[in-house]
Amino acid sequence: MLKMLNLAKMLIIFMYLTSICCCYFVSSQSVSPQNTPSQDTSQDIWYTYEEPIEGLKLYKTYTLKDGTLMIWMAFEDEEDPSCMLPYFHLRLIEKTGQITYIDLNYTFPPEAVCPINMTFIPLNYNYIMIIYVKSNNGVKGKYGLIINYNSEVISEIYLGNVNDYITDSGRLEKGFIRIEEHDKKGIAAWHWLSIPDITIGKVVELGSGKFSVPNLLSYTFVNSFNFSLIDGGIGYAYILKYDEMGSSATNDPNIQYWKIYVSFIREGTYLPTTPSLVYQTTTKLNSIVFNSCTYNNGVGYICIVSLNNTITNRNQSRTEVNYYRLEFLTTGAFIQFDMIPKEISNTSDNFQLSSLIYGGFLVRKYHTNTTAMDFYILDNNGNYKSGGSFGPEFVLYNMFPRNGTLLGIKRQTGNKLEFLLKPIFRLNNQGAEYDNPVIESTKPAVHEFIDSSINEITIKYGIPVRLSTANISIFQRNGDPYKPNLLRQTISGNSKLCTVGSDNHTVHIPIFSSTFNQPNSSYYVVIDNNFVISQERNEPLLGIIQKTWMISTKPFKTRQHSVSVTGLLRLNEEGSSKFLQTNQSEFFNNIIQAFSKIIPVNEQRITTNGKWKNDPTFPKRVLLSFTINEAKSAMELSSKTIFDNMGTLIKRKGFTALSNNEYTSLIDESAAFTITLSMVILLILYFLARWKNPEGRNFAIFETALIMQDLAVDLTFTLLRVNNTPHLVIPNMVFLIVPHIVNFLLTINIYLSEVSTNPMFFTWISEIPTLLLSICAIFSAIDILAINTLTSNLFGLKVFSAPLSQRSRKIILWGSFINIFAEDIPQLIIQILYYNSVETYDLFPLFVLISGGLVIVHKLILRSYHVIVRWYHKRDKIREFIRNRRLSAGSIRSIRTNV
Repeated sequence: MLKMLNLAKMLIIFMYLTSICCCYFVSSQSVSPQNTPSQDTSQDIWYTYEEPIEGLKLYKTYTLKDGTLMIWMAFEDEEDPSCMLPYFHLRLIEKTGQITYIDLNYTFPPEAVCPINMTFIPLNYNYIMIIYVKSNNGVKGKYGLIINYNSEVISEIYLGNVNDYITDSGRLEKGFIRIEEHDKKGIAAWHWLSIPDITIGKVVELGSGKFSVPNLLSYTFVNSFNFSLIDGGIGYAYILKYDEMGSSATNDPNIQYWKIYVSFIREGTYLPTTPSLVYQTTTKLNSIVFNSCTYNNGVGYICIVSLNNTITNRNQSRTEVNYYRLEFLTTGAFIQFDMIPKEISNTSDNFQLSSLIYGGFLVRKYHTNTTAMDFYILDNNGNYKSGGSFGPEFVLYNMFPRNGTLLGIKRQTGNKLEFLLKPIFRLNNQGAEYDNPVIESTKPAVHEFIDSSINEITIKYGIPVRLSTANISIFQRNGDPYKPNLLRQTISGNSKLCTVGSDNHTVHIPIFSSTFNQPNSSYYVVIDNNFVISQERNEPLLGIIQKTWMISTKPFKTRQHSVSVTGLLRLNEEGSSKFLQTNQSEFFNNIIQAFSKIIPVNEQRITTNGKWKNDPTFPKRVLLSFTINEAKSAMELSSKTIFDNMGTLIKRKGFTALSNNEYTSLIDESAAFTITLSMVILLILYFLARWKNPEGRNFAIFETALIMQDLAVDLTFTLLRVNNTPHLVIPNMVFLIVPHIVNFLLTINIYLSEVSTNPMFFTWISEIPTLLLSICAIFSAIDILAINTLTSNLFGLKVFSAPLSQRSRKIILWGSFINIFAEDIPQLIIQILYYNSVETYDLFPLFVLISGGLVIVHKLILRSYHVIVRWYHKRDKIREFIRNRRLSAGSIRSIRTNV
């Protein structure tokens, strides 16, 4: 129970690891020398970690820029305190409180653990490389064991000689660098190695070369010092000394006895810059030593160097060591060389000085014969601003540099470790929520809820900036801490998609429509170091680390329904060749799996019939057919949305995760993902081909067929599609059923009237089969125009020779007009409303729309034709009647005259 309480306490405390919030006040015992600044212990944070494996002891701690604390635990060798047992145990505690336990089932060789000659560096997400010494055929060398967070060994690689230096490149995703031990002339070979492949852990060499000392006459190489660059790469400093033994100009007062050069190598170039002179002196120093080099945000790099000098006064000499702050740019330009105040550096205690990203410097003093430590915060001019201390009960120290928090660890008691976090006083609190003092604000802000239709984000910097070569990326959190989050888009600063506003402070980044495509989801924006540079000094600026600039999407509005969509995408030449040479079914499945993860969407929503063809416009490229199936519930993305996302991802392949997948990277982004329309066109042509002249011989068959197919597509739409739009269900049923009832009543009226008043019809109906008459009656109930088939004299058959009266023909004529306004036009309006209510308009509604349009046009033209014919016929009869009436009257008068 106590273990559970301690673990819960630790998780809660760690949620505040990177924030400056006051939990409670803790006073700590301090050991300070004279003139030590007063202690500032406000806002201290305590927490306890309890190790679940008995006997494990704290060995070292590491901190990552995202706020993760790495605790290296080990079993001590009871026989030799300088050794450990050959096992590896690592605890990763994230700032959210999530703990990952790595207990490796692997036995390291004796050379690695006694004495301890082993360390590790984090690689890309979920990977760590343990660096250790091992003998192979009696020759010792450095090896790297690549493991993942699941405690699985991925691969082992040879790194080089025992004395080679292994370091990360400054950016985990850019791999790591191996620097060989320099020779007597100062030449050191370097090798830039990639991050391990996520499937087999393979590491490849990206570039190699040599750091070469400037070839200066009478100067000899003394030593070197390397340091990581924040934008990825290595800085390499050379210390040269004037060789008095080999020169005759030793009395020249202008001789520069010591020189310091720096050279840089960056990712992508793999070529060191020409060494630049950053310091020289005429003083005959005993030695120059580099202590540290740290990045100073937007101002370059600050190195702490110690100068050992012998002072002679009145035949007495003494040796003193002074510490200086050497500042220079990554262009090699010198900035300044200032002495660190002696009240800080001239002490018997060890000290460290490092620059802080919020301005000023941190000085850490470690007391002699004790593990206590004092720290001071100085402004840029060296003036004291704040300070504090850790007592002798603390044995290890570390720091989270991005949010400025010192970490002290007490001596282990049993399985318990106590940690004390001391937030460092900030000289500049701008950009605190981004852990970046150069950023003033962003749009959207941290933790803001956004609409999915957002098409741009902006970042406003506190200084004028220019775009550079690093990336800005957006990730979607997947909810599983053991899996990488989903990359939505990534854009380089120099891609021309990003722009800097006219104020030179605001950067505009476009957002793809496929990026924020999930409702109620969490996203975060990562800005790599060197995404922008300062205009004043052309120095790379810090970015924003992961899970800091968090954004959430609002619940989306109810989306319009869309049915299944089939489309074609094109492979590039390389992909087409691979598709034709490999298992095509497997190729289809791999692309579907990739799309389902990248969109993301259920894999069942994307299917294929396996059909493909060569693109007629590009014969060497292949077109593949895929279908996006309709959503089964309103909670799922519609097929049209998925189709649009796929189209955007393909169009922007180079800026999305498609380019990172083995199969989707083979898609041709220059060809859009298009909906297949061939079947639609064939259907339209079919219906057009069926259109006949009203005077044609088989017009009656066409008219009946048109009526039947109109009913068929109406029923199909009612059964399969109208439910996608609930507000159209009732109107559709009303305008489908009521007109048929009216048609049925009119048909019954015609039959009964003809039977009772038309002897010829009665004779005709008594001579045809009853079944055929019933079928005709049913067809007529569907549409009263079907009765015309009985009067068409088709093929000279008696069954199609019904003698209808003029009254019945009038009912058919006006009944068809009523159908136009009671069924056909309302159904057409319903189709228009349906079209505006869904995202995709598929085959069945298209049939209804085409059929309804043809029926309306047919009825209007045909009925208008009949009306006009009847009008002309009636007019002629009237004229004939009048003419006949006039002739009769003349005859009568003639007769009367004659009489």
